Amino acid sequence: MKRVAASPVPRPSLSLFVSGLLLAVGFAGMTVAHAAELELRFTQPERFVDAGDGPLERERNLAELESYMRGQAAQRLPASQKLSVEVLDLNLAGDVRPVGRSMDRLRVLSQVDWPSMELRFVLSEGGKTLREGKQRLVDMNFLGRGSAIEHGGTEPLRYEKRMLDDWFEKEFAPLKR
Repeated sequence: MKRVAASPVPRPSLSLFVSGLLLAVGFAGMTVAHAAELELRFTQPERFVDAGDGPLERERNLAELESYMRGQAAQRLPASQKLSVEVLDLNLAGDVRPVGRSMDRLRVLSQVDWPSMELRFVLSEGGKTLREGKQRLVDMNFLGRGSAIEHGGTEPLRYEKRMLDDWFEKEFAPLKR
């Protein structure tokens, strides 16, 4: 039987890997450079009416809302503008209640537990204030508006995101296409 020596599999060099990584970072930087700037701050989130059931869920929910708001600002505002938002209070749709024999905690939606958010904002461009205000966003008809299809039936915080969609649309601009 004849033995055939296996040839080593060529591996990409480290310099090729580093070059690719730098190129990817450069493209990511270019994408961010063309988006409007959003400065977002949650003021005393531990005192919010309902930002989640416990500190870990609150942190996850606030991160989800921050990511969503950054996307909205990037899609709706010119790159030359800066939006500063301070979230003063948050009350998620529904209420967390103990359910079943094991008393698992479950968020239960009802008509009286609508989502709301209080915020202060400043929209500026080149250091000049274009618009500012303090608003309380509320969607009392959150269950009557369908199943939040635009955010998917199971997407986290879909009712709060729809409420933010309404605010961005009314206060700033429709989506750029």
